[in-house]
Amino acid sequence: MVLHKLFLFSLLALLPLQAATNSKQELNDQLYEAVRKGDVAAVTAALDRGADVNAKFRYGATALFKAAERGNTEVAKVLLDRGADVKVKDTFYGATAMTWALDNDHFDIVNLLLQKGADGADDVLMAGTRASKADLVKMALDSGRVKPETMTLGLATSEGNEKNAVIVDMLKKAGAVPPIVVEPAVLQSYVGKYKGEPGPEISVTMKDGKLFASLGRDGQTLMAIDKTTFRPLGFGGLTLTFNLEADKVVGMTMKQGQNTTQLKRIE
Repeated sequence: MVLHKLFLFSLLALLPLQAATNSKQELNDQLYEAVRKGDVAAVTAALDRGADVNAKFRYGATALFKAAERGNTEVAKVLLDRGADVKVKDTFYGATAMTWALDNDHFDIVNLLLQKGADGADDVLMAGTRASKADLVKMALDSGRVKPETMTLGLATSEGNEKNAVIVDMLKKAGAVPPIVVEPAVLQSYVGKYKGEPGPEISVTMKDGKLFASLGRDGQTLMAIDKTTFRPLGFGGLTLTFNLEADKVVGMTMKQGQNTTQLKRIE
């Protein structure tokens, strides 16, 4: 009988805790649903009742992710004003709210996130240069968090494109340094085919004083980092370094992230 009473007492003591846990989860779910619908009043009400602005949902995403994906600017403002963390990454893509806003062309939210210190200013600048959107480039530069090497890349991507004349001017005023110039004769010496054992085959060509490399189906314009090392203009994270022996080009080192591949020049 005593044991029965103790068990009943313990069960009753846990009920308020369980109810509070359920109530908190319900509030968080209500917040997420309100964000999904773009209902500013409901979002505010859920937060006022105690919903966690940084509650994690599927794959660790937060309500701010959904607002950024949907382009709900007013909802995003409320979440940010209430302390939404702009640097959270999900566990599936490694994406952030900035990723969703930028990928879906929700530039008002991109600007809000930058103003709150979100990472991704370099991505914003490059998206602006590739799409000839000067407003995006200005947002990135105004954040003060664009790396010098990214400004150089943006300048190299934009020069020669009439649509990007304003962007070129902006980048130069911001202090962008042009990429180094490699002599045409040196560039010509790099032209040829390179093959890994095992590994990819890369064909390097030259046109209008620029090097191009076949990486997959598409050719990529290469930008010089130094006299022997180049990177594609189209994407980051990869470098190609031409290997010389006695002033003769004998191969190439391809580095992508932590992976390094050696390729021999095919005579």
